[in-house]
Amino acid sequence: MAVGYTKWTVLPHKPLDELAPNLWRVEGKMSGGTRRAMTLARLRDGRVVINNAIALEDELMAKIDQWGEVAAILVPNAFHRQDARIMHERYPKAKVYAPGRAIGAAKKATEITGSFADAPQDDTVRITHIEGMKEREGVIEVTSDNGVTQVYCDVLLNMPPMSGVFGFLLHPTGQFSSPRFMRWFMVSKKADTRAHLERLAAADGLTRIIPGHGDDIVGHDNGGGVGEKLRAALRSFD
Repeated sequence: MAVGYTKWTVLPHKPLDELAPNLWRVEGKMSGGTRRAMTLARLRDGRVVINNAIALEDELMAKIDQWGEVAAILVPNAFHRQDARIMHERYPKAKVYAPGRAIGAAKKATEITGSFADAPQDDTVRITHIEGMKEREGVIEVTSDNGVTQVYCDVLLNMPPMSGVFGFLLHPTGQFSSPRFMRWFMVSKKADTRAHLERLAAADGLTRIIPGHGDDIVGHDNGGGVGEKLRAALRSFD
């Protein structure tokens, strides 16, 4: 299924985690079984931004509706389109956004309003392209009362040890890192990408990173916590 579902399809997933009053997350599986995560961030005005859509049961979707009006759906890169169409059909008034260079691929799934630069944001939810990637991916920074969360896609993964073709493409696995496939084919200027991620690692109050796949990186505000783990992950650029 190259583009995505055309009918509402609920795949196995874990409970909906309310990480903060303005930040929710649910982890599920893609059609091939790979772990994925949907992140929902609520702007100060109550509108909700969905990143990397995952279809859920009616009861959980109703809970989201009670939380706030879904105003934006983010397609995080050219590959993460599986539930974009069906989520947009459920929220036809919402606008869909994708990284600039991913818009063409995202349009194969559903109508796209603009790039990440056009997406709704405020002082608590910031959506930007990652430098050095020619607008192929972005990062979402959510400031909550319990710290700052950064949400990435495939540029940062936290996958278990893998062998074979996938182990080669996603090397180094078994640790929080930037996979070989991204470094070789999606990052055009490694120095710029690394410098941008270094600045993100120094963000005040950084307490959580939600990678494209795998467990979250959680820790204390700076001081050897999440920022240090992000800087360690960047050693894969060496």
